[in-house]
Amino acid sequence: VRSAFGHAGQKCSAASLAILVGPVGRSKRFARQLQDATRSLHVGAPTDPRAEVGPLVEAPREKLAWALTQLDAGEKWLVEPERLTLDGEEGRYWTPGIRTGVARGSRFHLEEFFGPVLGVMHAHSLSHAIELQNEVAYGLTAGLHTQNPDDLRLWLDRAHAGNLYVNR
Repeated sequence: VRSAFGHAGQKCSAASLAILVGPVGRSKRFARQLQDATRSLHVGAPTDPRAEVGPLVEAPREKLAWALTQLDAGEKWLVEPERLTLDGEEGRYWTPGIRTGVARGSRFHLEEFFGPVLGVMHAHSLSHAIELQNEVAYGLTAGLHTQNPDDLRLWLDRAHAGNLYVNR
């Protein structure tokens, strides 16, 4: 949540895609925690000390506007983003959104979106997740959360990204 929505998702290393492996992908508890953590974020101006999600550099156009408002077949909003009007500005402030059911080869899987929207995919194994991750052309940053040293070795050997983060 912090990686996806800090800096309103506009940081070059912001998480835009989460690939869940195994039971966590089916866990209602995990989905609720992700949903609650996202909904609890305070959207506000940079001058607001409570703000955890600030404004977009500019109102979304084309690609980002699509990502914040449209879903592909089979996708659903876990948290639907909402445009807010703050400080008299309309269009630059958005609550964060999470789309689930992102399919292999879909637009959200393969394109990069700089904004407060996270896509969620599911993989049946870590090897499958690495395949999905490596199909993304941009691949500046990737991260893995694991307590399994064998999984870590496999991921470090096979992941294609400029920056690799572990348990961050």
